[in-house]
Amino acid sequence: MNNHLIDIAQIVAVSEVNGPGKRAVIWVQGCHKRCPGCWNQDYLKFSSVWQLTAQNLFDTVKRMTADFMDIEGITFSGGEPFAQAEAVADAAVLFKENNLTIMSYSGYTLAEIQRNDKGQSKLLAVLDILVDGEYVKEQHCDRLWRSSLNQKVHFLSDHYKSFEDSINADVREFEVVLSANETRMTGFPKDELIPKI
Repeated sequence: MNNHLIDIAQIVAVSEVNGPGKRAVIWVQGCHKRCPGCWNQDYLKFSSVWQLTAQNLFDTVKRMTADFMDIEGITFSGGEPFAQAEAVADAAVLFKENNLTIMSYSGYTLAEIQRNDKGQSKLLAVLDILVDGEYVKEQHCDRLWRSSLNQKVHFLSDHYKSFEDSINADVREFEVVLSANETRMTGFPKDELIPKI
């Protein structure tokens, strides 16, 4: 394990719309892609005041989730988790060793990830689920865990195979997350619910 720092944008301790079951969601900061209509515009720039090592991230989520008793897994989103793949993979391994399932979103396709460097392969190897592909506004949809038709859900372990038959059902889920400092929406709300800036 290395001591590379992970740029963190946000952590939500418990979510039920960012993957199966109750999951801690970690949004990393920074993405090379600029998909039109990106939901997380604030997370595109590669700089963050919140930087954690894999061990620090593990300890933070453990503390936020009552020693992981509140969750069954971790979801990485962003930003682009595969832009910081090696450090994110180190954190994912720690979570996996504590019997948590691992899911990640990526703007890259599975094929693109498989062609890239070993750091990306290392992260891919520890995932139970990958949701891949850029958001394409013209292909907007309300599928489970996705917002455009080109995005695919890859079950990379047997852990959630039971979802395969229902993955293409139309589902629109979102949560409102309240904290002392802000109110944020996560998941996939209807356009009219998204505040206009």
